[in-house]
Amino acid sequence: MPDFVGISNNNFYEISSVEVGQHFYWQLGNFQVHAQVLITSWIVLAILLSLAILATRDLQAIPADAQNFVEYVL
Repeated sequence: MPDFVGISNNNFYEISSVEVGQHFYWQLGNFQVHAQVLITSWIVLAILLSLAILATRDLQAIPADAQNFVEYVL
C-alpha cells in the first residue's frame, strides 16, 4: 500500500490506538469496559426513560405538547 499523506502502512493502523487523556476502565469478568461510555449511556437512558414516563402519564388519542414531542423523539 503506498504512503497516504505521509503515513506509511505500518503507522496507519497505529493511529487508531491514540488516546487523549486518562481513560477509566472497569474489569467485568473477562471483559474490559470503557466506564465513561457505560456511565454516559446509562445517564442518557435514564433521561429518556424518565422523560417518556413523565410525558405519557396522561395519554391522549391525539397527542399534544410533551406527549407529541416524546413520541417524535422516541
